[in-house]
Amino acid sequence: MFRRLFVWAACATAAMMAADAASAQIRRPSRGSEIGENYHVEAAVGLWRPTTDIVVKSESLGIPGTEIDAVDDLGFEDKSIPAFKVTLRPAKRFKLRLGYTPISYTAQSTLERNIVFNGQLYSVGLPVDTEFKWNMWRAGLQFDVVSLDRGFLGFIIEGNFTDFRVDLASPLTSEFTDITAPIPAVGGIGRVYVADNFAITGEMTGLSLTIDEDKGSYFDFDLNGTYYINRYIGAQFGYRRLSVHYEVDLDSGDMKLSGIYFGASARF
Repeated sequence: MFRRLFVWAACATAAMMAADAASAQIRRPSRGSEIGENYHVEAAVGLWRPTTDIVVKSESLGIPGTEIDAVDDLGFEDKSIPAFKVTLRPAKRFKLRLGYTPISYTAQSTLERNIVFNGQLYSVGLPVDTEFKWNMWRAGLQFDVVSLDRGFLGFIIEGNFTDFRVDLASPLTSEFTDITAPIPAVGGIGRVYVADNFAITGEMTGLSLTIDEDKGSYFDFDLNGTYYINRYIGAQFGYRRLSVHYEVDLDSGDMKLSGIYFGASARF
């Protein structure tokens, strides 16, 4: 799917180059009337409503933990999540990218089975309060191999900084697990203006690593369309899928969030 997306973006970019050359012989609008890639700062904020698929396991003192399903065992429900992104464009082909997605859930449930978390037994029938926080920061560089007023095609190198914490509290015990780690990623991005004021953008970044017996992977896919009201303001609709997996010692986590989002963008 992703390979077809970027092949399509490359073909569309080539078509735009030919179209721009032909249209230049007929007419050329004034610079002030163009939307296109005519900005130095692009900021976007969105409200993302993904489906929740989270499984975690935490050991302590050599006691293996249970694989705990956040939805089935702890009662997590889907909710809207804010997401923020800023792109700085100091040069035509170079961009600096910053992003932040604060993910959090709280839930109250009565356990329907025994679970072991961080070395402690939580028995069936026990009421449990859960707090889950997963903060994702992104910072990276983007270089556009193809850069036109009506689109681009480029690659991305970035670092993702994950701060992940789960708290389980019951009348008998309270435990938590906390993981903070940098995750490098590489990927590609493409944008094409299918109309004067409507652009489609697709990007994917990710990486899978194995160091000794520890494993980790990260993938983030985003496909969106933006309707620009004018050169400065746009309305956005898209789909995002984020997945993180880790296995460190006897701890593990498998977190997948995917769904649509609505947002707005501003350019300067």
